[in-house]
Amino acid sequence: MNKADPAPLTTDDAARRSFLVRAAAVVCGGIVTLFPFAAGLGVVLDPWWRGRKSSAANAEGSAAAVEGKFLRICSLDAVPADGVPRPFAVVTDVVNAWTHASNQRVGMVFLEHTTADGKPNILALNARCPHLGCFVDFNSGKSEFECPCHKSAFAKDGNYIFGPSLRGLDPLMVDLRKEGDATEVYVAFQKFQPGIAERKPVE
Repeated sequence: MNKADPAPLTTDDAARRSFLVRAAAVVCGGIVTLFPFAAGLGVVLDPWWRGRKSSAANAEGSAAAVEGKFLRICSLDAVPADGVPRPFAVVTDVVNAWTHASNQRVGMVFLEHTTADGKPNILALNARCPHLGCFVDFNSGKSEFECPCHKSAFAKDGNYIFGPSLRGLDPLMVDLRKEGDATEVYVAFQKFQPGIAERKPVE
């Protein structure tokens, strides 16, 4: 036999090499199988994780979290200080599972601007009728809110007057914030369960 020729493989060497090839194939196959599973798990859990982060962000450091999330409605100058309630849209970004929509209308509020000792005072009322959720109108001639659907009526301060509604209009917390040279109106907006006498937030 020529000294330059490699030594022939023994049965043990062949078995060992075959085992190593099979082991490498199993490891590579496992990686290829686990990668799409891990990626898919991330996609499935992402909305849950974002929901937890969003809830934590809404709740942290704010006593108003119990009353609702403060949202900017308008500048104080946009609400005439004549004591007449005026409707304003509530606009915010909406995150729902995998989708994110900017500047979506989520409701409407009535703002009433008065002054006391030269200081502004804002009364905010949810514009939905507590009976079945129709949007109310303000009748300036009668100085009262009226529901066009089922004829409930409410005083200018939101108190119940008559009709099928079991409670008055739902008041909302207001925060006047100085931002630069302007004063902005923020409202702790939330929705309440209709058709009941108790004021319970929609969960």
